[in-house]
Amino acid sequence: MKKTVEVIIEPEKAKVLVDPMRREMIRMLAERPMTEKELAESLGLSDPSVGHHLKILSEAGLVRIGRKEVEQHGIVQKFYETNALVYFIDERIMPLEIERYFMAVSLERARGAIAALSALTGRLQHVSTDELEEFAKTLNSVIVSVIPRYSRSWRGSREELINTIYREALIHLLQKANRPPEKLRDLFLDARKRSK
Repeated sequence: MKKTVEVIIEPEKAKVLVDPMRREMIRMLAERPMTEKELAESLGLSDPSVGHHLKILSEAGLVRIGRKEVEQHGIVQKFYETNALVYFIDERIMPLEIERYFMAVSLERARGAIAALSALTGRLQHVSTDELEEFAKTLNSVIVSVIPRYSRSWRGSREELINTIYREALIHLLQKANRPPEKLRDLFLDARKRSK
């Protein structure tokens, strides 16, 4: 049975997802099972290249063969799927070289949260790179703390699950306005006032 969400805490497993093409394969396979050929066509890669990535993802326990179908010529088609609907890497416990690979994703997530709060409050918030990185780490930590609430079955889509987890993490930060970096606290306090 497919897990709803898995927090990756093993550096070896996280290292497999350093490759952006593998992350894209995970995203696609979480949406629906696909054959190697379907993935190759969707990604613009050769079948052998996709096969190589699938082997690495399978060995890491991130994907599996969900079903096999025999075609009319006797060729067996393998349909790959993820073992979890969503994977989230706990960067707090990763070695620095792995944490840094995922920092760009964390920074974009943090920028999105700041932009959403700025839109809600009508207040443009400028932050330095260091402040943004500090907030990204705080947000990552809160997301990891929220995830266990969603470890059971989920009826919605993958994107709905991710949005629900992010939303709950932001609500948590709004309720505890002392968690964000100092420069962002006023933005969070303003957002909290407007959300009541």
